Amino acid sequence: MPRPRRRTFEEKKRVTVEGAGPAGLTLDERTGALYAADLGNDRLIELKRGSTIPRFLPAGDGPISVSLSKNGRTAYTADQTSGTLSVIDLREGTVTKSVATGAGALSVATDERSGDVVVVNRTAVTVTVVDPREGVVEETVATEANPNHVEITDGTAYVTDKSGATQTEDTLARIRLAR
Repeated sequence: MPRPRRRTFEEKKRVTVEGAGPAGLTLDERTGALYAADLGNDRLIELKRGSTIPRFLPAGDGPISVSLSKNGRTAYTADQTSGTLSVIDLREGTVTKSVATGAGALSVATDERSGDVVVVNRTAVTVTVVDPREGVVEETVATEANPNHVEITDGTAYVTDKSGATQTEDTLARIRLAR
């Protein structure tokens, strides 16, 4: 009986952005555009499918994570240095709103049902729910020490809390989001 063929992965093409410090990534699955939060340069890097020339968009102070709106026209960055959420109009290439969420904003995700954005604030030890259209905080929830990452599915935000000096194990928080 023949053995199944193993798949090998190989790099097809590399795009180097001199001086960039990309952190978080997200992909617009409809268009194939890739977005990277450029932590050290306070910007978002956009790379369209098939292109090797990036477009640079402004972001807040220390963007480390990025998420897209459901329609792909808006990007959101968790800005670690300033503790904010930046709302970026991708067509115009401008920051339209900056919302204070808490110290050490580290991870961001979009609730596709409501359009709300959830930001994990590591230093503040909170999770903040933001209405990006209005530019207001809807709710802030305390978590265990060291909230690290957020993902959203079916109206629930899942937040990982990394163990720290006073904790012995990592935890996972479930936060039900309003409709």
